[in-house]
Amino acid sequence: MRISLFSISLVLALLAACSTTPKAPPAEVAKTTSTSTTTTPAPAPMPMPSHADDAQTLAAKLRQQAADLDSKSVFFDFDAFVVKPAYDGLLHAQADFLKANPGVRLTVQGNTDERGGSEYNLALGQKRAEAVRKSLTLLGVSGDRVEATSFGKEKPRATCHDESCWSQNRRDDFVHALKP
Repeated sequence: MRISLFSISLVLALLAACSTTPKAPPAEVAKTTSTSTTTTPAPAPMPMPSHADDAQTLAAKLRQQAADLDSKSVFFDFDAFVVKPAYDGLLHAQADFLKANPGVRLTVQGNTDERGGSEYNLALGQKRAEAVRKSLTLLGVSGDRVEATSFGKEKPRATCHDESCWSQNRRDDFVHALKP
């Protein structure tokens, strides 16, 4: 019986200790009261963007990504249409963008420098555009979404008549067509 009386007293003491809460000192109560009366109201919540806003933001982002990729070119050596390994990163970025955006089409525009005949340069520009197109299809882009065309020497980027200009004109340009 001693154990049971002792056990009961211990349980009652624990229950009594758990039921009391410590009181805050008077200074803390004063601080809490004074700050609660001087607080400013919370700002109104921002309105949730509508689906039209989300679509416009996504469309703007898509246009910006396409413009960034359009501003880059693949350059070629004289009288060559082999894509250099230095452009692997650019081609991977183009392929990733096209695979992520199935509604986008791409035109690869082949260009040459002014040396050579018009027919030869049109054929060389076409071979350059086809080389980039083939690289993109090997990276997983559907071939029917990439068009290869040639401007030959008709669309020079630089107009002087030396190697510094000619090297800028031996290139493929990218033009993305976005769905409206």
